[in-house]
Amino acid sequence: MHDYRKLRVYEGSLELAQATYVAASTLPESERYGLAQQLTRAAVSVAANIAEGAGRGDRRDFARFIRIARGSAAEVGTLAELARRLSLMETSAAEDLGHRAEVLKAGLTNLERSVSSSR
Repeated sequence: MHDYRKLRVYEGSLELAQATYVAASTLPESERYGLAQQLTRAAVSVAANIAEGAGRGDRRDFARFIRIARGSAAEVGTLAELARRLSLMETSAAEDLGHRAEVLKAGLTNLERSVSSSR
């Protein structure tokens, strides 16, 4: 249906995942199987849902997976903020992840509108 690899939101989702892995690697060892794992899984979920939705071949399915991806991006922002509040992550890293997640959510919203309105 779509070559998702050409979508800006897909590229942005990979960049978010990469930045998330870097930030999560700075979390204390005690968070390896807690917050760090949840952060990275949520970030990877954004890109994975874009790819899976595009691969379904149905616009309604694609729109649904875009919404799931948007939720995962929101989760990344929330988890980064929590890590910052718990003093587990540097403020600049948490703000960077939050900003990336917000930009990505906006792009996903626009993509969903485009996919939903296309016939």
